[in-house]
Amino acid sequence: MGTTMRFGAIGIAVALAVTLLSAGAVAAGGADGVHQVGSIDASIEDEHVTIDGLELSADGLPTYEIDERTYEIDSAGVQTDGVTVDVNDRTYEISSIDLTVENVSVTVSDVSIDGGQ
Repeated sequence: MGTTMRFGAIGIAVALAVTLLSAGAVAAGGADGVHQVGSIDASIEDEHVTIDGLELSADGLPTYEIDERTYEIDSAGVQTDGVTVDVNDRTYEISSIDLTVENVSVTVSDVSIDGGQ
């Protein structure tokens, strides 16, 4: 699997984790401080994901423009032993994330990444 496809899989994992975390945050409510969410085991199979009109700028990133490109991911996995995410002034600690992506196509169009240099 190429580097670009790995970054795509990692991006999907991060987006999924934040989405699941946000849903858990709404359900959990509660006081301020660190909230332990537990583990997330998720898989994405036989799907098509579209990323359109994304502009990302930060120091240290490469400068890259994509008009339109489709990537096919036969199988990829991402595992972490711990992640801390801040959402709406609350800190959530996920003990582990295990994401499997199989038979997924990702279409990226009108994407701009700027390294801020």
